[in-house]
Amino acid sequence: MTKRKVWVVLLLLLFPGASGVVSLRSQEKGVNLGVQIPAIPPVRLPDGISLDVPLSEEDAVAVALWNNAAFQADLAALGLAKVDLLEAGLLRNPTLQMLLPFGYSQFEMLLNLPGEVFWQRPKRVAAAKIEVERVATGLEQNGLDLARNVREVFADLQLAKARMRLGEDAVRLRREILELTEVRLRAGDIGEMEANAARTELSMAEEQAARFAREHVLVHGRLRFLLGLEVERRTFDIAPPGGSGTPDEAASYSQAADVEALQETAFANRPDLGAAALAIEAAAGRAKWERSKLFAFAGLLSIKQGAGLDFSPRGGFLIELPVFQRNQGGISRADLEVERAGLQYLVVHQRISQEVREAYGQFQQARTSLQFYRSSILPQAEERMRLAEKSHQSGEESYLFVLDATRRMTDARLREAELVSDLRRASARLDRSIGRRLHANK
Repeated sequence: MTKRKVWVVLLLLLFPGASGVVSLRSQEKGVNLGVQIPAIPPVRLPDGISLDVPLSEEDAVAVALWNNAAFQADLAALGLAKVDLLEAGLLRNPTLQMLLPFGYSQFEMLLNLPGEVFWQRPKRVAAAKIEVERVATGLEQNGLDLARNVREVFADLQLAKARMRLGEDAVRLRREILELTEVRLRAGDIGEMEANAARTELSMAEEQAARFAREHVLVHGRLRFLLGLEVERRTFDIAPPGGSGTPDEAASYSQAADVEALQETAFANRPDLGAAALAIEAAAGRAKWERSKLFAFAGLLSIKQGAGLDFSPRGGFLIELPVFQRNQGGISRADLEVERAGLQYLVVHQRISQEVREAYGQFQQARTSLQFYRSSILPQAEERMRLAEKSHQSGEESYLFVLDATRRMTDARLREAELVSDLRRASARLDRSIGRRLHANK
């Protein structure tokens, strides 16, 4: 074996996680070490969900929970905790010592049966069971975080689609405005400066529309990544906006409870707080286990047989006297872990309180802005457009005046789409902060 291969093998033994990198480099240089890269699993879709129809927000979250690679990697931690539970329930193997008869020596056999497992094993298993429950509860929080991320990107994609559509409308309107401006310029009604301003606005609208189209591609890619559809060649679309984008539902959504009630809901539902509480219980269980390791005890069975000596089994025991070492380090470390787990619980409790307050404030701000815009600013833009059409029909204004009012209405609709997206992102953060969906019919 060459020196290079020796170092590669040592790397694999010391750092198993480097196997994928080593396999790739080995394939490139023709070295076969027998290390295989895991195959990418196929995309799985929950029952009743198809990529052939537009995905709703709930469908997107379900697909992500089934396929998101990072979440699936987190789930592997539960398997490791179950392995620890399996090991906690295993008994220590007995030891057997044998001296074979040679010459004048006798045959001797000593069987050592560990006995401390009878009072240590229940405490060790109990602590491991709590740890499994803690890991499982913590994974629920990871699922909530993933759902929040999917909902935020889903809202971004809905906004990107609205921006792209409204950007195309803005380009069309400015082209019509430029055409009428060019006619007026040739007729001598306006100067070159006004025509140049119309050309500039068209160029800016075209640049904005192109930027909106690029943003749509990028956001769609982010959603595809979160859903775990990177290897899926089929395209998919999302359902049009609905739900909390309507004024009535947005208002009822935010009026469901005040911030103090939401904090109490979060304390009762947040999985990470439950996991922190289980961490205290698991640490306390490990502390009991460490105290049970004060001394070791084993039963002995000695058998001797030889010339002039009949078969003579004898029993006894082996006990470790806790004179100098009474597991002080293990006990002290376990007590400190209990104290640290308690402090971490307080940290999580305070963080949840702050997250709920901040998410609630952001949601209230987004809801207020959207309601004010829909009740005040948007009606003004609609009234301006109505008056422009009325003036054009009566012959008081040219059609250019109507196009300008329509352009302003398009800009107003674009701002409305941004405010709706802000509300949806804020609602996703608020739901995540309290650990459940606040509005069941969203």
